[in-house]
Amino acid sequence: MALIPSPADDALDVSSSLVPGSAPDAHAWGDEFDDLAALAARVADAPFAWVALSDGEARARVVARFGLDASLDSALLALGASLSSEVPRLTVPDALDDACFVNESVVAGYPGIRFIHAQALLGEHGRHVGTLAVADRHPRDAAGRDTVQTLTRVAGLGERLVERQRLQRRNRIATQIMQAGFSAMIVTDEHGQVTLANRAAELLFGIRGRRMRGMPVELLFPTQLQNDALAAHTWLHAEDGDALLGRAPQVRLHAFGPNGDVRSLEATRCTWRLGQGHGKAIILRDITDDLAQQATLRQLALYDALTGLPNRTALVEALTARLEATDTPVALALLGLDNFKTINDTLGHAAGDLVLQTTAARLRMALPSNAQVGRFGGDEFGVLFTDIDTVDLPAHLERMLHSVNEPMEISGTPMHLEASVGLAVREDLHSEDSLPNASELIARADLALYKAKARGGRQWCRYDLGMRREVIDRRMLEVELRRAFARGEFELHYQPQIDLTNGFTFGAEALLRWRHPERGLLSPAAFLDVLAGSALANDVGRWIIRQACRDAASWPEVGGRRIAISINLFPGQVHETDLRHDVDEALRDTGLPAEQLELEITETIALNPDDSASRALAALRDRGVKLSFDDFGTGFASLSMLQRFPIDRVKIDRSFVRDMLDNRGDAAIVRSIVLISRNMELHVTAEGVENHAQAELLRGIGCNAAQGFLYSPALAPQAFEKWLAAQTSNPANAPWLQRERQDG
Repeated sequence: MALIPSPADDALDVSSSLVPGSAPDAHAWGDEFDDLAALAARVADAPFAWVALSDGEARARVVARFGLDASLDSALLALGASLSSEVPRLTVPDALDDACFVNESVVAGYPGIRFIHAQALLGEHGRHVGTLAVADRHPRDAAGRDTVQTLTRVAGLGERLVERQRLQRRNRIATQIMQAGFSAMIVTDEHGQVTLANRAAELLFGIRGRRMRGMPVELLFPTQLQNDALAAHTWLHAEDGDALLGRAPQVRLHAFGPNGDVRSLEATRCTWRLGQGHGKAIILRDITDDLAQQATLRQLALYDALTGLPNRTALVEALTARLEATDTPVALALLGLDNFKTINDTLGHAAGDLVLQTTAARLRMALPSNAQVGRFGGDEFGVLFTDIDTVDLPAHLERMLHSVNEPMEISGTPMHLEASVGLAVREDLHSEDSLPNASELIARADLALYKAKARGGRQWCRYDLGMRREVIDRRMLEVELRRAFARGEFELHYQPQIDLTNGFTFGAEALLRWRHPERGLLSPAAFLDVLAGSALANDVGRWIIRQACRDAASWPEVGGRRIAISINLFPGQVHETDLRHDVDEALRDTGLPAEQLELEITETIALNPDDSASRALAALRDRGVKLSFDDFGTGFASLSMLQRFPIDRVKIDRSFVRDMLDNRGDAAIVRSIVLISRNMELHVTAEGVENHAQAELLRGIGCNAAQGFLYSPALAPQAFEKWLAAQTSNPANAPWLQRERQDG
């Protein structure tokens, strides 16, 4: 720390040079090296001499010359280019006899140099920093021992000049940095008294530098302001070596600002030594405003802006702290609104926001004071129960569900909300099924919520070990499905679709089957839900389209027309893949006409608003591909979806067809679907037809087509081809028509 003044200085004016003789200008340096070059020429009794310097990785330059013109600098540098810390001296008796130098311009031409002696200038750590050279127009046998020794001493003078330049440059840089004002800096001596303070320090403390001089440094950091007064005092007076004992080189200190306010400072310390003196330099950064901003941001980060409730982060922190602090019962309930997405889709997000705000207010009112409610995200709310008897939890959960279910009016629209709740409880940390942390408790509450929704919603469900088993089984099934697809264990079966007006087969629905190596042929009920929710669904769906089109392309005509193939789509195929490309590629590769293909979508697909999906389906329909709405009548918004999507056919769900002969409500639904569809000029197919009475009723109300066990179950490809062949040879002798005549 060469820039530290002694305590005997009269003032703390750091704008002046801090080291005697520091900060000389470039001209002053040129004079000193000019003198050095002249001295070298005189010592060697030579007409020419020069000094070249290299600053770090910068290009070398001639800084002084004797008897030579500056226009020769580049040639002079070439003469000493071979010098380095490993080759510190070079003597050339006659350059005209040396192949390395004979072609140099200053040898072959003006000024006709013949003799050269050069010394490397070495700097810190023996690094090559420059060259001192002398030259003559006449050759010499040698430089002479005395001359070389003297030139070596002259080179030593040059090395000290270079080192002095380096130190003074560092001082100038350090002085500029200290006065830049970015950070406050105070310097103390070995007694802990202030000897120097920059302008930023004066502004920070509101004290002039002259008044700080000689002040014990701890007076700037009053004991009563520090979080740990003893640690602060030790840090201010400790040597850097004390870091080995665990004392941090950076701490937080507190001081009074110029207005009497308390400022928080980030302090960094280093030790300086100069001769017999030593002390410390302390750099201070005012972080008061940063800390205040961080506190504000943290406050914002812990609360949900829409509802004003603590958010997920805050609730997780509270849960973690509670689990770590006590062994008493802790319970977490997750409440999710049922069909909340429908509100956003039908009434808009503004209405959805009002619903969430109303729900938050109702939960606050319904819960006891020792329960903490927060918004977990989306339409989910979390409730943390502490210091509560677990036998009282069911009553609190029922009260939550009831409060949410109270009628409300949003934007002039009356509505009833419904919700589901999942509950996880830690009753005993020492039980076999203990809950070690917050993440596990949340995961279990989430499993319980999923179970409550799967059971139809509007209820609460408490976590048990069986739910974890279900999740594990589901994951294992996903692994099995991926392996099954890779091994080609999936296959398609086809169920005929019958025209009710003439009894002819006009199409077939492709249904996925899994030929399990151990469990045999599995129907979709055993795996389709897991498959549809997995990442594998899109790949399987793409395979289904290609395989079904390939099979259908080989089917014969029945009643003078080609048999159409109907394919169910996974939601991801519509919203996540390029469906149009996949269909076009399958039709092109298999040769199946577009008019022979029908794609079935469900309400799960239709209720997810996606303009790009709608455009893709519309483009396929324009090409000739038919679209049908599967499981019609079972969902929330099926009727409204008929106008959004370009539908050709609706399929009545088997649940209505099954009981329509005995259930007036189901019969009315079927009649209404048929009537609405006919008015919209849509074809109607009834699924699950099992007897002639059902078929006759459907035919009588104007239903176009049917499929079900009355006609045929889903058949393997070869069996379906045989079935079609029988229809082709004599459709009037179809098995179901024969049974119908026998029954008649």
